[in-house]
Amino acid sequence: MINEELMQEQDEEEVQEPDHEVKLENIGDEVSLDDLLDLVIDQEASDIHFGANARIAIRINGQICFVDNVPPLTREQSERIIYGMIPTESMKETLIRTRELDFAYEHKDGTAFRVNLFYKRKNLSGVMRRISSAAWSIDEIGLPHAVYNLIRAKQGLILVTGPTGSGKSTSMQSMLDHINKHRVEHILTIEDPIEFVFTPDKSIISQREIGSDTLSFANALRGALRQDPDVVMIGEMRDPETIMAAMNLSETGHLVFSTLHTSSAPQTISRIASAFPPEQQMQIYSRLADTLIGVISQRLVPRADRPGRVAIYEFMVVNAAIRNLIRQGDVAQMPNAIQSGASLGMIRMEKYAEQLAEDGIIRQEDYIHYFKEE
Repeated sequence: MINEELMQEQDEEEVQEPDHEVKLENIGDEVSLDDLLDLVIDQEASDIHFGANARIAIRINGQICFVDNVPPLTREQSERIIYGMIPTESMKETLIRTRELDFAYEHKDGTAFRVNLFYKRKNLSGVMRRISSAAWSIDEIGLPHAVYNLIRAKQGLILVTGPTGSGKSTSMQSMLDHINKHRVEHILTIEDPIEFVFTPDKSIISQREIGSDTLSFANALRGALRQDPDVVMIGEMRDPETIMAAMNLSETGHLVFSTLHTSSAPQTISRIASAFPPEQQMQIYSRLADTLIGVISQRLVPRADRPGRVAIYEFMVVNAAIRNLIRQGDVAQMPNAIQSGASLGMIRMEKYAEQLAEDGIIRQEDYIHYFKEE
């Protein structure tokens, strides 16, 4: 009986069809990398997927769309396109040896892409993400207005969190560019790879890329103190060593930005502590309470008012109440503390989404599943 009901539910489930019919126009005998990237730019897509024995697909407004008029690439075509974009022989050797490679690529029109190359079932494949050529402002991307107060700080740790593709990099870029345009500081970024090239305004900008400018995050962070920064952006806190370095920098008079793949502020606190052995976790909670000043968690959901997507945010400022909860490792009480901190601009993601839905910007059915577990 249960199986019959399940089959009936599956039969009744709506099949999602792509909103876009995508075709590659004016192609010759061979598909080229320029053809693929021109398509991404023309369609205002965020990503392109391609590889041997696989259909070419692009992501438009969060949805995968296959390129209808191009057959799957052969192994030879895939390798020709991929090896042709790798800038150095040493990087090709790294790809063959480690079976994956990250780097930045610039199209002929100046559009930047973040590239990840990898093997699947022994076939070479690639995913390229289009990087915006201009930083959006804090207001343009809809970050809570209280973020302006947060980034006035001279020291402390600010974390931007969310799943892959949720716009974390765009949010960090907007905050760093605001500092660049309004304060005289030395902004140091450590990225893998560099996703957005800042134009210095009032600040000095030093952008370092893993692989070409420094060997690793650990090396770059060890040298950061000797480079006289005021603001440090760490592309991602990937391991305990990077987390410790971020806290060290924030303790020594620096404003530090970084990202994590967590879905909420409380989960962020738990994830950082759980990166360390159990006997160290209370010490980490204590240090985090002293260094963390804010967490911005975000997701992208489809717009209801026009094509595109918009971010929904959770914003937590570390006030005295939240600092005490962090020090005790009591993440269960943090949602209530965020709700109580509305006067400081704090807001839970569900509340932020409800406000956008009331304004007709998004639909409840496009975000409600994010909060079912809560």
